[in-house]
Amino acid sequence: MHFHPKALKGVHGSVGAPMPGTVIEVKVAVGDTVEKGQPILVISAMKMEMVVNAPMSGTVKNLLVEKNTKLEGDDLLMDIE
Repeated sequence: MHFHPKALKGVHGSVGAPMPGTVIEVKVAVGDTVEKGQPILVISAMKMEMVVNAPMSGTVKNLLVEKNTKLEGDDLLMDIE
C-alpha cells in the first residue's frame, strides 16, 4: 500500500495536487528558483490536463513526484521556500 503525504493547509509553500490524476510533466527540479504563477507541473485526469502554478516565488526545497506518479487530491507535490 502506497501512502503519499498531504499538503499542509495554511503553509504557503506546501504545494498540493488540485485534483486526483497522473503527473505527465514536471517542469522544475530541486534547487530551481520559481516565480509566483510559473507553471511547475502538469497533471492529467480523464483526458483533461491541468497546469499547476507556483503559489509563491522561492526555491524548490523538495520534490515528491515524478512523471507517471498517481495522485489523490491534496497530495503533496513539492515544498517551496
